[in-house]
Order: sequence, then structure tokens, then C-alpha cells
Amino acid sequence: MPKPKISSLRAEIASIIDPQRIRELADQLGVVKRVRKVDVVALVAAVTLGFGSTSERTIALLRRAYEHATGQTLAASAFYDRLSAPFAALLKTLVEEAMSTMQANAPALKSSLERFKQVLVADGSILRLQDGLAKHFPSAWTNHTKASAKLHVVINVAGRSAQSVTLTKGSRQDVRILKVGKWIRGKLLIFDLAYQKGLLFQRIQEYGGFFLIRKKTNLNPKITHGPKHFVGRRLSEIEQDLKGDVVDLQATITWHFDRGPNKVVQHDLAVRVVGSWHAEERAYRFYITNATPELLAAEHVAAVYAARWEIELFFREIKSQYRIDQLPTRNRHVAGCLIYAALLTALVSRRLRQALFSLRRPAAVERWAIVFTTFALDLLCLLRDRTAHSRRAEQRLIKTLRREGLDPNKNRQSLLLRAQAGHLVTT
Repeated sequence: MPKPKISSLRAEIASIIDPQRIRELADQLGVVKRVRKVDVVALVAAVTLGFGSTSERTIALLRRAYEHATGQTLAASAFYDRLSAPFAALLKTLVEEAMSTMQANAPALKSSLERFKQVLVADGSILRLQDGLAKHFPSAWTNHTKASAKLHVVINVAGRSAQSVTLTKGSRQDVRILKVGKWIRGKLLIFDLAYQKGLLFQRIQEYGGFFLIRKKTNLNPKITHGPKHFVGRRLSEIEQDLKGDVVDLQATITWHFDRGPNKVVQHDLAVRVVGSWHAEERAYRFYITNATPELLAAEHVAAVYAARWEIELFFREIKSQYRIDQLPTRNRHVAGCLIYAALLTALVSRRLRQALFSLRRPAAVERWAIVFTTFALDLLCLLRDRTAHSRRAEQRLIKTLRREGLDPNKNRQSLLLRAQAGHLVTT
């Protein structure tokens, strides 16, 4: 099978961290106020790729990577001072622009998901910060963690790449962070139980989007369409009478909206309730959605919901491999730089994985993350060296990355492929 053509690792990395764009942003945001010793392009590359395969990410380690790649020597204070609010804004902008670029190259959905423009998963993860940042980033658990940041991400399961990122204080609830708008039209959002809120469901529907979520135990929909002896009854009343592997019913859920003192308005929302029998648990798992059977077949719902695990794998990857939760600072701007740099690392990793591997013979995602981390410093040095020797080294590196990143299990299916085929793999 022919391999994807890749002319240059430098060019692929530059599609995410473009030197010209970096200089433009640095000028606009005031990152470089006057010509100095520090090269802003090399600085971005160093914080993105300079962590290497060590077990820790420290500011000193990033500084040494910068020095190794550029041949310059910097005082620790000079490097630290560059991790400023304008530099954090520059990295944030690069992350947002790279996410937009990645979306344009995401694999097309097929089979059971082809009727949706995209399938997205939203979730948040806590990043612990040093106690000195409690004023700016109060934590939800002050008894053991005084300061934390909430990284809220919406990812596209086709390619497991971030579509939007919000960084806020750790005490904020995930459901309050997600902002629904016109961007949701034609797309399916998959949530965990933390997002079960009637107002959110209604707004998604109003904007022409679709949602899929596990039913909370305390939610008890009223059946409106289905077998006659079920209509008008609550789900809890009919559960013991259900038979078969899959149940598909129309129902309404009730939610309340507080419009001021002593004024609570009740709303009813028409939804679809799909139940999937789990033999090991000897019980049904119920899902709530507004996607019609024509858009999402009942027998595929459980498998599609299982694709939510992609975001858990995403968080595990950026924490275990790209060290996003290693934030050795009490300066909120430095912490912001390190967080956005790790996200930029993940985007560069995704871009190279897309360029080096085919859809029919992909890389094992977590295996690739380890391989990418192992050779991150080599990639950093490659960006700075443009000699004939480096071009030969680049071709050798391409072969190594392809060999080591390839999934050794040819029959392994990704979560996306399982979801599209409607295959639920249980463990």
C-alpha cells in the first residue's frame, strides 16, 4: 500500500507553528518590544517541542532545549521573563488557528455517522496549580487543592483533535463553560452526565444541533410514543417490562428554569430514549438524544456514545506524554504559557500523524504519542538546521517515525471506526 507523501517534516510542523505568522503575532501583541537576543520563533518551538522524553517538564529544561537548538546562552531570568502575558496570548492564538486548520483536514465520517457534519465530545479536566494562584484560579476542592485550572475541550472524534479550548478557574462547572451557537448546526455532541441540563439540550436543538447523553438515574422521562401500554407512563414504571436488546421510545423530559424570586418556569422537551441491554450488568443503559432514527439508528447508539472515551484518551495523552499538568510556577502568565504550549504540542503531534500514516494503516494513537515525545528534541533541532546533513537526517527520522508509530495490530479498530460500524466492544 502506498504511503502518504511527505516532503518535509519542517513544512508539516510549520503548518502549525508558522515562523512568519509567529513574527506577525509577536509584533501585534507586543511580545517583542525591541530587538533582543531571544528569537521568538525559536522560543515557540522550544516550549512546544523542548520537553523531550524526560519524566518532568520544567522551565529550566525548556530553556536548555532553546539553548541547544539555537546555540545561544540565556540567563534563567531572561528566559522566564519571556513567558509573559503577551506570549501566552500568542500561543493561545496559534492553538486556535491550528485547531481551525486541523478541522479542515479531519477524516470524513462514514456509515452510521455520515449524516452528521461532525461528531464532537465535550468535557473538562482539572489541572492542579500551586497554591499561590488561588486568587486567580480558585479550586472546586479547597480542602486539598487551593488552586486549579479547568481545561474545557471540545474534540472532533474524527482524528481526536481539539476543536475548541477554554481555560478557566477550576471551580467552574463544565455545563456552564460550554457555549452553544450557530457552530453546532448539523453536528452531534456527546456528553457525560455532568451536562444533563434541559436548557442546554433546548439550545442545541434550537441551533439545529444534536446531542447524545447517558440518562441520569434521577431523570424519569414520560413516554409519549411507543407500545400503547407504555404511553403516558414513566420510564421507571415500564423498565421491568422491557424485552429485547434495544428499546427505542419517544418521551418528554421536564426541567425548570429560575426566572427570578419566586418565579420558576416549567419546560417540557421532546426527546428520544434509547435503551441498550448489557448482559454483564443484567440491566439496560438508557441514552437521551434528539437525533431521529434516520440520523442515528437505535442499535448504533451505545457504540456511538462509547466514542466519548476519545476525550478521556485525549486528556490522558496531554497529561502523560505532553505534561500539561506539570506547572511549576506561581505566575499565572507562565502557567498559561505552559498550558497552551502543551496544547500546541498535541496539535503538532496530530499533524505529523496525519502526514505520516494512511487511514487504512494508521498509527496507534497512544503509541504514536510516545514515539513523538521520544523524538521531539530531534524535531526541534531539525527546525533550526537546514544543512544537507540535516536533510539526510530528516529522511532517516521519517522512516523511524513511520516504523515505530505504526499500529502493530492490523485488525485493531479505533473508537471512531467502531462507532461508525455500530460495533460496541465491551471489556
